[in-house]
Amino acid sequence: MENNTNEQKNKNLKRIIVLLSVLFITSLIIMVWSIRQKSETYTQNIGMKDELTQLMSEYETIRLENIQFQVELTERDSIILANSQEIQNLINSQADYRRIRRQLELLRGITQDYVRRIDSLIVVNEELALELEESRKETSIERERNVALTRANVQLDEKVTQASSLKAYNLRAFALRVRGTSETETDKAIRADKIRIDFTLSENKIVPAGPRSIYIRIARPDGVIILAGEGDEYSFEIDGNRLQFTIRENIVYNNTAQNIRTSWTKRDTKSPAMVGMYKVVVFMDNQEIGQTSFELK
Repeated sequence: MENNTNEQKNKNLKRIIVLLSVLFITSLIIMVWSIRQKSETYTQNIGMKDELTQLMSEYETIRLENIQFQVELTERDSIILANSQEIQNLINSQADYRRIRRQLELLRGITQDYVRRIDSLIVVNEELALELEESRKETSIERERNVALTRANVQLDEKVTQASSLKAYNLRAFALRVRGTSETETDKAIRADKIRIDFTLSENKIVPAGPRSIYIRIARPDGVIILAGEGDEYSFEIDGNRLQFTIRENIVYNNTAQNIRTSWTKRDTKSPAMVGMYKVVVFMDNQEIGQTSFELK
């Protein structure tokens, strides 16, 4: 009876040992499998992380090379960065390999579309640049044409102005000493009583004949204009400005050369004229027609 009991105990012990052995082996297999799975997952994650890094590095290089399109690509930049961050989070959380792989392929497709978009923008820009260059050429040609036309018009206007202008030639101014009815030329300031101006008014068949006013301005050596009088009645207009005159000579122009003689008489006979160079400028028909100078010692 006792032998049967011991035998039964041995059998139970063997069963327990076998069961424990099976459980140990099973646990060992599961542990090894788990370690291998983690190792594979880690390796896969490292590979996908490197792939993501390379993909984003290529994207950043392309973005920087085409920074001129930053405004047009802002929305796509945001999408790429958001997807990159999502993949990074999946890798960090050791998510399913296939899920991460799908996201990586999606991001790769987005970056490829990004490159195509840049290519399209480059083509459009090149076309616009060509159009702009053509427009600039046309504008330049038109500008040159306008400049040439303006120059021709200016030259024509100058020729017309010259053709319709009068000139004072043989212009001479000098001082006179007056004694009674006798007048003698002098270059001495102390003897100068009068200033005479002689010139020939040119012939011009284009200018309308008729009454004209000749205005003469005599400037002393100190630059002060000798005035015929005060007020607007002793002034004339030229180029929108009013100038005081020394002498006004009214003539009737008949389109032929005319000899003009006019003079200015010193009012203060007691004070001598100023020593130095005097300048004489003659105006007619709103323009200067001649100038000369003389000196008193």
